[in-house]
Amino acid sequence: MYEGLARGGLASSDSRIAAPVAVHLPRPSGPEAGMTDGTRRYTFGRAMRLGQAREFAAVYNARCRKTVGPLVVHGRPNALPHPRLGLSVGRRVGTAVARNRIKRLVREAFRRMQHDLPRGYDLVIVVRPHEALALAAYQHLLHKAVRQIHQEWDRRDTSPAN
Repeated sequence: MYEGLARGGLASSDSRIAAPVAVHLPRPSGPEAGMTDGTRRYTFGRAMRLGQAREFAAVYNARCRKTVGPLVVHGRPNALPHPRLGLSVGRRVGTAVARNRIKRLVREAFRRMQHDLPRGYDLVIVVRPHEALALAAYQHLLHKAVRQIHQEWDRRDTSPAN
């Protein structure tokens, strides 16, 4: 009876049941796509991530970092209408389970706060060794650090050129 299901078919031999039809719709691009009704999407797709070594290096080379609690947040303006996140969690933070839990919590904090953060920043968060905190604590730390980075870049933009 179950071998029909394993092949993707139905268990019964009823020919009146129609096969499912696949509908292919064009996918929207970018995190803000398809939002004509004013609702916000709280996704964390590829467009929201820093993934290549040169993107991380560009943020580090901007030399703007703020330390809040166990998080060191490096930031750099980008030309995008949304912030992007990169994470660096070394082995000193703990076991793989502990590191992955902290990464999940920090990503979730960023995902929930993405519309409250200043637009157009690439952020790399370096996690220092600590016990995992509550999600609200990571949200508070991230908000505080990004606000400080934004103020630093405003100061750099308004200061006279050397």
